[in-house]
Amino acid sequence: MFSRLGKLIKGFFSMFISNLETANPKALLEAEIASFQEAVGTYNKSLAQQAALVEKMRNQIAKQKTEFDKLKGKIAILVKSGNQEEAGRLALQAKNLSQSLAENEAQFAQTDEMYKNMTKQRDVYIRDAQRRIDTIKQKLSQAEIAESQAKLAEIATATSFNMAGSGASLERLEEKLDDRVAQAQGKARVASDSIAGGSWNVKAEEEAAMEAAALHEFTSMMGLEQPAAKVGQTQMLPATEMPRELGGG
Repeated sequence: MFSRLGKLIKGFFSMFISNLETANPKALLEAEIASFQEAVGTYNKSLAQQAALVEKMRNQIAKQKTEFDKLKGKIAILVKSGNQEEAGRLALQAKNLSQSLAENEAQFAQTDEMYKNMTKQRDVYIRDAQRRIDTIKQKLSQAEIAESQAKLAEIATATSFNMAGSGASLERLEEKLDDRVAQAQGKARVASDSIAGGSWNVKAEEEAAMEAAALHEFTSMMGLEQPAAKVGQTQMLPATEMPRELGGG
């Protein structure tokens, strides 16, 4: 029973994590990048320790070679001087040193080779991880673009074919604006017609008639020749010679 319950809980959390990964790919990618950087940092620490060991062995071998060369020089001097006993003691010491040097050089070669292999392995791992990260970033960008295009396509489809929605509202708004423009133009037309045929026009005609009558009266009084009337223009009579019907009796 507990085994089945454990499997159920494990399956639930696995599904929960899978849904989170699907819903938040960017967060998952950032977490993987952080984990990758941490792993590289840990690996570099081990690599640094290996490099330190290589350098330590290199220095030790260099010291042994220097010591071996000194022993060879001393042995040569002792042999020439005839001190065979001391020469033999140093020769045994030089032999042991040579064996240790050979062992250290062999171990150094292995250690140095291991360091080089670890370095290559790290570089290969980093390149592969970087390639995967770049690929995921590109796919994530493509997915976002595709989703944005899909949303725009849905909006365009809804706007084009659902005339009961925003399309119809825009059409009604356009009609109302057309009505406002027509009403404003109509008011302007009425005002213009009122000005064209208003009282000021009648007053202007009365003033012109009065001016013509005054001119006729003045020319008669002064004995001046009356100016000829223009074609289509009726010569105005002076106020004293107006018909009785117009004079009021």
